Amino acid sequence: MTENFDHQSEISSTVPVVEARALRKEYSQFTALDDIHFTAEEGDWWGIVGPNGSGKSTLLHLLSGILSPNQGTIHIKGKPVQDYSRKELSRIIAVLQQDGLPEIGYSVRDVVAMGRYPYQDWLGRDQGFGEEKIEQVLKKLDLTSLAERRLDELSGGQRQRVALAKVMVQEPEILLLDEPTTFLDVRYQLQFMDLLAHWQQSTGITIIAVLHDLNLASLYCNYLCALKEGQLFLQGTPAEVLTEENIRGLFEIQPVMVQHPDHHIPQFLLRKQQE
Repeated sequence: MTENFDHQSEISSTVPVVEARALRKEYSQFTALDDIHFTAEEGDWWGIVGPNGSGKSTLLHLLSGILSPNQGTIHIKGKPVQDYSRKELSRIIAVLQQDGLPEIGYSVRDVVAMGRYPYQDWLGRDQGFGEEKIEQVLKKLDLTSLAERRLDELSGGQRQRVALAKVMVQEPEILLLDEPTTFLDVRYQLQFMDLLAHWQQSTGITIIAVLHDLNLASLYCNYLCALKEGQLFLQGTPAEVLTEENIRGLFEIQPVMVQHPDHHIPQFLLRKQQE
């Protein structure tokens, strides 16, 4: 089942921020992705969803330039991703992995400052307003009081906020997230997603996030890209993608669909597989 409901089919005079065409990625005899088409415009928030092993993280790594496709093309702001140097690309794209930051002995301030690497010259001097930006982000994420604490003294939720601060001072135009809420409890999941939403609203950054929680994806994302067995299953708005029929086909479960009482968006409940 492959459909494309969204604005990707519309004629636009602007160059997409991210454009992938006919992507194929193989590992030895295994095909992780096949014939994937994906476009993100400036200010979009895309959620990449689907079962385990469907190719979600592989797609994210291809878009970031970490991996190269066996076939197909990826353009970032109209330019082939492979034509960027790593430093050039890091001024445009920031990547936050699933495990965030390890429990290391560096201070919060030192770790956040590492996000300024793309703006440093060969002597390590920041070519922008690095210190000012770091202080602004620490304050925005309520990390000022923790600035001199070591990462290995923080909770998982605090470390994830530090990871977000590190990519925020990087000042990217595109943020790629690989299951950023996996190891967070419900409170910190909402806090983290709210911080992302505020950042996007204030800057117009484009966000592409791999998410397992479909209800969170529906609550925060403008568009969803659903993958199954390495192929494009469906793309569209949460209302278009998250229907009972589509979830049943994507995950092979029997969901109960409801409407969020505040936001009027689809949410789903689980049924027991066997009564």
